Amino acid sequence: MDTTEKAQEFLRQLSLYRANSLFEKMDESKRGIGFALLLLDSSEEQVFAGDLADAMGVSTARVAALLKTMENGGFITRSSSSKDARRTIVELTPEGQAKADAIKALLLHKTEMLFETVGEDDLREFLRISKRIKEALDL
Repeated sequence: MDTTEKAQEFLRQLSLYRANSLFEKMDESKRGIGFALLLLDSSEEQVFAGDLADAMGVSTARVAALLKTMENGGFITRSSSSKDARRTIVELTPEGQAKADAIKALLLHKTEMLFETVGEDDLREFLRISKRIKEALDL
């Protein structure tokens, strides 16, 4: 089997696992809300809308739509910076903090489940291989 055939077979096998579907059940993660909530929760400094766009690797227009959804859901507030009115400060509301805490608890639970079912050695091997794949793709 040549490299092209191996690559085609690998992609076929990968599609069977549907890697994107592994996290579909994680609350709102597909729309970016979960990631944004966790980023806001973990920051010790003010977070600007542009910071979220940079961290998520998406356009500011996409983040603006995401923030509108989050604001309508009661998870965040937005305000203009007193130093630069063009910059929007994003902060968690108590509801947003509760949602971030719930997501963190779910992530921890899922990770504990992985340790119990897959095992620490296999998870470490997965991380090692994932790092090698990322490095190879970044070349």
